Amino acid sequence: MKGKVAVVTGSGRGIGREIAVYLAKQGANVVVNVKKRVEDGNETLAEVRKYSNGIMVQADVSTRAGARHIAEETQKEYGQCDILVNNAGLGIGMPFLDSDDRLIEKMVSTNYLSAIYCTQELTKIMPEGGSIIMMASLAGIRPMVSLSLYGSLKAAIIKLTEYLALEFKQKKIRVNSIAPSIVKTKMGESLIDYMHMTEDEYTSKHTLTGSIIYPEEIAKTVDFLVSSPNITGQTIVIDSGQSLIGDLTI
Repeated sequence: MKGKVAVVTGSGRGIGREIAVYLAKQGANVVVNVKKRVEDGNETLAEVRKYSNGIMVQADVSTRAGARHIAEETQKEYGQCDILVNNAGLGIGMPFLDSDDRLIEKMVSTNYLSAIYCTQELTKIMPEGGSIIMMASLAGIRPMVSLSLYGSLKAAIIKLTEYLALEFKQKKIRVNSIAPSIVKTKMGESLIDYMHMTEDEYTSKHTLTGSIIYPEEIAKTVDFLVSSPNITGQTIVIDSGQSLIGDLTI
């Protein structure tokens, strides 16, 4: 990992911040990205720079212009991108019939188009041996009530992972995804609140391990996938055994 250049979208907080800092600890130069909350991006960057070099790029990667901007800034600073983590995403629980056009468009652009745009733009400066990690979700594998939009888009990310792994064979770029269940972040805690449960109630009823997932475990899995030369086109599920319980309704 030492000397590699890693771009982590949506890394102002939560899982993205943990991934950015963890990769910096392994020696990677990290490009931190936020859409609006510059103060969050600067906090992540400060943590990154304790261990390695890094820059922060403010860009809305759910747009073509934003994805192109982060690619241009990465090339200007480092000349290339070795690792792309398409982490930017938006999780909103809402009944399907209550979803209006504005929400639908925002969910599609943030959870799906961002991965398409960033992958297209950053693979232009990605050498052979590069690695792309998509952030999927257990909701993209097993349906959950009120997560129809989010879950179906994450299912699309999982399938996109497989298609790109095939298509990027000639470029010698590997593509994998990670599908966690609820992670201990603000987004994860809000979902547990939406279920009208405490964290202990959730882990007791919906997991086999009796414990919630922490962002560091996701970051370690990113490191594992980046460092494993023969894994591509795969989705790694991290769900505390939740998918084996059966009852995934909210």
